[in-house]
Parts: sequence; C-alpha cells; structure tokens
Amino acid sequence: MAQSSTSGKRAKTSIHDDVSGNDAAAIEAYKTYVRVMSCIPPTHFKEMEKTKPESMRKHKLLLESRDQLKEIHADIVKEEALFVEERKRWVADNRNLCTDMNKFFVERCQWETNFKEIYLKPLYEKRCIAAKGVPDFWLTAMIANKILYKQIAERDTEALYFLNDIESSRTIDLKGFELKFTFDDHNPYFKNKVLTKKYEVIDDNESVSLKAIGTKIDWYPSQNLTQQSGKSSESFFKFFSSYATIDPLSFDKEADELKGDLPTDYLIGTKFRDKIIPHAISWYTFSEDDDSDFGDDNDEECERCSRW
Repeated sequence: MAQSSTSGKRAKTSIHDDVSGNDAAAIEAYKTYVRVMSCIPPTHFKEMEKTKPESMRKHKLLLESRDQLKEIHADIVKEEALFVEERKRWVADNRNLCTDMNKFFVERCQWETNFKEIYLKPLYEKRCIAAKGVPDFWLTAMIANKILYKQIAERDTEALYFLNDIESSRTIDLKGFELKFTFDDHNPYFKNKVLTKKYEVIDDNESVSLKAIGTKIDWYPSQNLTQQSGKSSESFFKFFSSYATIDPLSFDKEADELKGDLPTDYLIGTKFRDKIIPHAISWYTFSEDDDSDFGDDNDEECERCSRW
C-alpha cells in the first residue's frame, strides 16, 4: 500500500514489518480491534444494549456473521483437505492410462474444476452472504497480504470498501483463468457492478504468450482513482488494464503454470486465485501466513490452493 490510511470508516491497514511510526501504531490498533471483535461473546452485550441499542445491534450482527464465517472456514478447510487426497488418488489412477501428457493435464484441470464447482463453490457463495455483515471484509483480506497491500493506494481504500466478492474461474481451454470482482450498487466511484481480469494463455507449440483482458472502468465524473490532477496516479485499479506480452514465455505442462518474465499483475492475479479467494476468512482475521515475495509457494501449498 502506497500509504496507510486511518481515514474513513475505520483504520485500513495491514500487518507488515516494513512500516514504522504512525503506520505501525495503526496496524497494531487494527489488529487488536479485529482480534477483540472475534473473541467477545454475545452475552457481554446484554447490559450494553440498554444504553446503546443501535450500536450494540450492529455489533451483534457482526458477531453473528463472525460465527457463520468461522463455520464456513472450517468447512472450506475440510473440503480442501479432501481435494488434496482425491487429487492424488485421481493422478495415481490416471497418469499411466494417458500417453498424451497434454491431454492428461487438461483432463486433470477439468477434474479439479468439477470438484471445486461441486464442493467449494457453494461454500464460497455462503461466505459471500455472511461477509456482507462484516465491514471491509474483502478490503481487509487484501491488505493483510503483503504483496497486495503494496498495490493499494490510500485513495483506493474507500472504493474497495464497496467490494462485495471476488471469484475465480478457469478459461474454457483450462490454461488461463479469470477473476471477477463484484461491487455494491451504491459504489460512488464507478458505474460497473462487476470488474473482471482474464488471463488467456496462447500456446501454438512454438511459443507461448499471455493476453490479459481487463474491464474498462466507467468512472463517475472526478472519481477516476488512476488519475490525479490530470496525471496518471498509482492505483490498484490499474490492475484492470489490458495487454499482450511481447517477451516469450514457457508453459510448464507438468506444473501447469507459466514460466518466464511474467508481468507483475499476472503474479498478483495468481495471489488472488491461489491465496486470497480460497483463504479470505483467514486473511481477514490476520491468521493466514503472509508471503514476502511472489515465488514462495511450495508443492503442498500449490496442491491445497484454488487452481482454477
């Protein structure tokens, strides 16, 4: 995050070692707030309700949403563990049956997509509903991740407050993926209800290239966060730009991922796909392990993550 902000509805900060001074104090205060709110039992609000009914009503709704999210998170963890075991079994049963390795990996991706559609997607949908009762759920999950935190400018936070959900899906050919960001209807910054970023991998057997297709943002007058005083300004929303790579890339069939000099926003996209989306509840509560660079995933983590 270019700068840490304590303006708006509450402090919007992250937990990282490379901050100091007021930023560090704000971070600790915010961590305390989140952890306290996750521990206070509803019974403690009975007497307080008598003097501040509206405030306590909101706190109780937050606590109810918190309890729902805890249950949903437990179910997601259980299904992820099942996914890892079933995936290993599927690979063991099918690897030697297919002589065409490209076909094998496509079929494996199709199996993974089907599994997640049946077992994980319904849980993500339940999470989306429960998260509506939690202020800044997705914004907090994003800025708790060190990589994403650095991409969010101070002015972006108020717009990201209206972010309701983030989803990921495979492209039709299963080589690429698409991210879908859904915003509240009352978002005063742009007219789009949905912003998408799609990554298409073009593999013609001689060279591999990447095509990124982002939604053109329909900004309201004077609300363009990528422009300030008529000049280009750092903003997370530049993530939705479109381009095609010029430098040649390689496609690691066995690992099912791109290799080479990858654009930064593609690597950020994989953070959303593999970390933020499947583990959003852990990021929101600051209980997920942070990552210090783009290449920190081990094999076990890659099998556990949401490779859509």
